[in-house]
Formats: sequence, C-alpha cells, structure tokens
Amino acid sequence: MATSPAIAVDDTASGASDSIAALWPGKHWPLYLTLSLLFGAYLGLNSYINVRHVPTIRVWEPFLWEMSSVLVICLLVPLIIRFEDRFRIDSRPRTRILGAHLVGVVAFSAIHVVGIVLIRKVIYALAGDRHYDFGNVIIQFFFEWQRDLITYIITLTAVVALREYRKRRARELRASQLQAELSDARLRHLTAQIEPHFLFNSLNAISNRMHEDVAAADRMISQLGDLLRAAYESDHHVLVPLERELGWLRSYAAMMAERFRGQLVFEIEIEPGQEMLQVPRLLLQPIVENALRHGLTDGRGHIRVDVRRDGQRLRYAVSDDGQGFPDTPIARGTGISNVTRRLELLFPGHYTLEFGTRQPRGAIVTVSFPVTT
Repeated sequence: MATSPAIAVDDTASGASDSIAALWPGKHWPLYLTLSLLFGAYLGLNSYINVRHVPTIRVWEPFLWEMSSVLVICLLVPLIIRFEDRFRIDSRPRTRILGAHLVGVVAFSAIHVVGIVLIRKVIYALAGDRHYDFGNVIIQFFFEWQRDLITYIITLTAVVALREYRKRRARELRASQLQAELSDARLRHLTAQIEPHFLFNSLNAISNRMHEDVAAADRMISQLGDLLRAAYESDHHVLVPLERELGWLRSYAAMMAERFRGQLVFEIEIEPGQEMLQVPRLLLQPIVENALRHGLTDGRGHIRVDVRRDGQRLRYAVSDDGQGFPDTPIARGTGISNVTRRLELLFPGHYTLEFGTRQPRGAIVTVSFPVTT
C-alpha cells in the first residue's frame, strides 16, 4: 500500500516530459522531409498514370500537384502536433477541446490550400507558357478540406497513440525498477538474516569451548571479530568475488576447528582462475554450518568444499563423512531455507540445490547457478 503514492507521483512528474511536440521531428528533419518528398513522388506517379492520356497535361504537372500538397502538409504536421499538445484530445472540458480542434482543422486546411496554390502558381509562372487554374474555389476548397480532415484526424490519432505508448513504457520501466529494488531489498534482508543466526551459533560455540579451553575460546573470539569485520565491509553487497566468499568460509572453518580442536578436518578445493567470479554473499556458510550441526554432530570428521565451473554455471559441492541424511524427508532449517529463497530471487528457475548421499558414508549438498565472467 505504501508504494502506490510513490508511483502516482512519478507518473505525474513524467507527464511534463511526455510531450511528442518536444520530440518530433527534432533532429530527424532531413529524414522526415526526404520520406515526405518520396511519398509525394509516389502519389505523383500514380496521378500521372491516371491522366497520361490527356495530351494537354505535361509529365511534370501531376508530380507538382501531389508533391506540393505533400510538402505543405509535411511542414504543417509539426504545427498540428504542437497544437494538440496545447489542446490534448484526452483533456477536459471536452467541448472546449473539440471546438479548438474544429478551428484547428479549418485553419490547417486553409493554410494547406493557400500554400499549394502559391507553390503551383509560382512553378507554372516559371514554366512561362501557361498559368495555374485552381478552379472553383468553393468546390476545390471543400474537396481539399475533406482530405485535410482525414489527414488531421490521422495525425491526432498517431500523436495520442504514441504518447500513450510512451506512458505505458514509462510505467513498465518504473514497475520493473520497483520490482528490482524490492528484490534487492529482499536479498539484503535474507542475507542479513544469516549474520545474527551465525553470530548466535558462534557465541554458543565459544561459550561451550570456554569451559574446556579458555585460550581456544579467546582465539575463537578474535576470529569471530575478524569475521564480523569482514561481513561489515561487504554488508551492502548481495554479490561478492568468490575469493572473498571463500576467505570468509576459511575463517569460519578455522573458528570451528578451534571449537573441535584436533577432530575437524576442513578442506576447500577451487578450480584455478575463478577467484573473481561474482557469487552470492554468505551462501556457503549456512550449508557448511548445516553439515557441522546435523552431519558431524560431535564435531569429528571431514568436510570438503569443491568449487567448479561448468561453462556458464558455477557448482558448489559440500560433502561430509558424517551420519548422512535420514530416510525421512529433511526439514529445512533457517540457514537452508534462507539459501533457497536467495537463490530463487537471484536466479529464478535457473539454479539447483540438491541433497544426496556420499559414499561410503556421509552427505553431499550441491548448488549450481549461472555466473558471468
């Protein structure tokens, strides 16, 4: 509910910049004029084909008639666009807008007729052997006016359609931006959830170690401080270099090795040359912690993390030689559920998270997701 006013304000603010008059024709004048002249030449050719059997009409005359008309309309269309911007079709009151455009179409047709007559008279005068005869003014003006009315309506329709298209695109872009911002906020929130969860478990481990080896507990506190400092330095990032992610994991493993001194063996194997790949921050730690809590319940055993790249995908494999997964369905705790939600937000439909049995004993969790160089 809180986002609706923001969207409304943005749409209102963008209303000042949705003017087609500010865009057309702009820097496209040469192209616009060229296409208009080509269209006039096309109409002139068709007109010539229709009157070629009349011996008194010279070849260039039908081209002059049509191209002069198209040229004047070409020059007047930007004025129609600006006029519509001043009296927008979708504005109110409707009667005022309708009246303005009725005056507009009459003025447009009058200027069009005067313009083509002047151009034709000048060209005929330059030809030197005859003058241009427009014919009965009332009849000819009505003939041109009904054609100009169609041109005017088509122009207005095109302007309104283009403006609505631009508004819709602006709304879609804004909605996309809001969705991206929302996804980013969710990712940050989910990533932030890991830190207090990890901190609580770490303090609990330090507390347990305190009763067994004060010096080891003191080292664990120092290592925890380093971990929290590293987390603080990158807490605004959803993605971090793989090298930093593994550095955090090694520090966490060193702290856990102090907790289970002489019992826990931790190994990381990474394919060379992948250190700078951007990966989700704090994705591995909950998986490793899960292996410690549920696989190696007494802290005795071996945990291995393999990082491999397969084309455009990166694969994590976290394995242990503990008691493995139970036969009953696995209930996902805070850490694994958090990992799943983050993967879905970052790589919707393009990630895998699988749980399997390691031979001859233990468990393995594999994660894969797209990466770019």
